[in-house]
Amino acid sequence: MSTPREEIPSFNLWYEPWITLEDAQGQQTRLGIEQTLLQAHQHTTIIELSPLVVVGIRRLLAAILQAIFDPQRIGDLCALLRQSAFPEEPVRAFGARYAARFDLFSPTAPFLQSADLPQQPDKKDAPKTVAYLAPELPAGSEVVHFHHGSDDAYVFCPVCVAGCLCALPAFATVGGRTIKPSINGVPPIYVLPEGRTLFESLAYSLVLPNYQPSARSRTQDLAWWEREPIIQQSHEVIEVGYLHSLTFPARRVRLHPGRLDAPCSRCGNPSRWGVRTMIYKMGEYRPKEAPIWFDPFAAYVLPQSKKGDTPPRPIRPQPNHALWREYASLFLTNAQGGEQSSRRPTVLDQLAELTSECPERAISLFSFRCVGLRTDMQAKVFEWVEAGFEVPPVLLRDPQGGWLVSQAIEFADQCAKTIRSVFTQNWKGEASLRASMEERFWAALAAPFRQTVLRMSRPEQRPTAYQEWIERCVREAKNAFRTAVEYLGDDAATLEKRFISERSVYGLLNKLRKEYLPDA
Repeated sequence: MSTPREEIPSFNLWYEPWITLEDAQGQQTRLGIEQTLLQAHQHTTIIELSPLVVVGIRRLLAAILQAIFDPQRIGDLCALLRQSAFPEEPVRAFGARYAARFDLFSPTAPFLQSADLPQQPDKKDAPKTVAYLAPELPAGSEVVHFHHGSDDAYVFCPVCVAGCLCALPAFATVGGRTIKPSINGVPPIYVLPEGRTLFESLAYSLVLPNYQPSARSRTQDLAWWEREPIIQQSHEVIEVGYLHSLTFPARRVRLHPGRLDAPCSRCGNPSRWGVRTMIYKMGEYRPKEAPIWFDPFAAYVLPQSKKGDTPPRPIRPQPNHALWREYASLFLTNAQGGEQSSRRPTVLDQLAELTSECPERAISLFSFRCVGLRTDMQAKVFEWVEAGFEVPPVLLRDPQGGWLVSQAIEFADQCAKTIRSVFTQNWKGEASLRASMEERFWAALAAPFRQTVLRMSRPEQRPTAYQEWIERCVREAKNAFRTAVEYLGDDAATLEKRFISERSVYGLLNKLRKEYLPDA
């Protein structure tokens, strides 16, 4: 793989085709950053093997557009959206000034890498496999998967390397005692607005100053293309601007490109050049005592303790926990019951304002793409999670509707706890059957929940929709419990135990229903 420096070609992400886009007819094309922005109105979405890379590319493009247009008021966003495409002149002007900072293999300013590190592998630098860039692949001791492979076997093409580098600022997680996570800590669930076109999706992702993190620096914002191309090892940064956060160099990286003339290990496409090894070390981090960084695309659980000793925490993927169960926290506001227990992404607060100020944006439904990376909160990565959701604009602005949806989810949680408790009391040794019972219960509610949300967007339908949801939860909980205990046998003793436990569950669920529907 070792190649003299002068033979290493340029792969400039501003011009080279590396982002795969899809249009409304399902046709796919690959473009560089400049053409992706200029043709965003002609395409609907970004296509990638990993949703983590989609998030990374979206955040990079949003950072570039934020730098180009710098919207200050909601009217600026409205004016941009009315153009239906990004103006060509400012995009090309940005490229004329900064395109050189997007060269993946530049000897002096490589994209999202530290130029003071050698571009050729050296044993004294302890090079690592390029697989460390892709959480879906096992590398070292960081990943738990059913996918097995040798670290030395991985070779990534420039397209895959570029995408994986883009994902690092959002998804670099804990990697042991000395490897700290990126700007948002252990990665949260990211909520991405989805418009009818990629242009709309990116425009919705531009964040006004009022909705940017309050902890950001107002005086210094070192976006990747503005800063020196050096990433200090284990470097604590006190001031972080908003664009800096979107391109946050949490890892000190230098790729070792070489001739490949073989298929890429990740995407399978043939490539003349590839990367097998790299230097991969701890990069920048914020101090532990720094104010929490409220990313505009993440939701947070707020502390309920009045002592103030518990900081807010991002909502992250949980095992055996479908993302729709976090719907209220991810998308809605709740003015009932005292203090907020969660804080939705501020980009949704901005969208709520946008629909009020720009009547043409008051569409029937907003679409969102939610992506997260489930870890053990330490060095192990288990899986990514991804789901799409639709939110009626009225619910973005209506705390009463948000509270009712929260109550609906809370009731389903209480039903799940009820059947779990009774099952565990009677059959402690049947953990797998209990897990299947709960999975069956939640799966049965997924589609009805989406319909319930749509109905709750209409105030006149809320009472009926809420009552029918309560009845549905009780019915599905009973069905899930009854189905589970049928697997336990049919001898006399078991049948008696089943009968008693079912009667107990039915009684508890009916009591719970009366608590949530006192007037029914």
